[in-house]
Amino acid sequence: MNKPIKIIITDDQNLFREGLSMILAKDPEIDIIGEAVNGRDLLDKLPTLQPDVILLDYTMPELDGFETFQVIQQQYPLIKVLILTMHYDESLMVFLMEKGVHGYLLKDEESEVVISAIKTVHEDGQYYSDYVSKAILSHLRAAKTTNNSRRQAQQTNNFSQREIEVLEIIGQGNRREIAERLFISIKTVDFHLKNLREKTDCSNTAALIKFALKNGYQQ
Repeated sequence: MNKPIKIIITDDQNLFREGLSMILAKDPEIDIIGEAVNGRDLLDKLPTLQPDVILLDYTMPELDGFETFQVIQQQYPLIKVLILTMHYDESLMVFLMEKGVHGYLLKDEESEVVISAIKTVHEDGQYYSDYVSKAILSHLRAAKTTNNSRRQAQQTNNFSQREIEVLEIIGQGNRREIAERLFISIKTVDFHLKNLREKTDCSNTAALIKFALKNGYQQ
């Protein structure tokens, strides 16, 4: 038999943490080596406790789940982290997975699902639930639509590379700040803005910003 998977449960809700600990302790392949009440408490314990997997609540005082994960990722890269949350938020799922979180679980999951997630992430390095896979697919489809819209806009309006660069940052600063970011003069910025207004039939900068957002030049 393989060594049990060493885990730490981190959650600021005592009842949830203790209940989950009781459930997981029944599985002989899982060894709960510690609990923590928040991110700071967890990080204080990690130098002496070396888990394979951490169940980490996303919403906590004293460092939230993502802030805590960033420290773990940097200092303990071999530890796998499963985020626990009450929130079904597709944008959050995609964001966390893109940042390297190893799995995302809702707190109302069945205990069998949590156990399966722990074993999967320990063995394979990642755990994708159905809703996480759906969120990622939705994100990819939206990105494809955005890219298609941007490509079509470029072909229709025949933008220069510099005009594209202006569209990507328009609205994120004044003309001087745009000039500084692109290492060009304010007069050159004005020249590009004039050309962009003519090519897009936008009467002013506000309309150009809307055009940039609608066609995927800014996220």
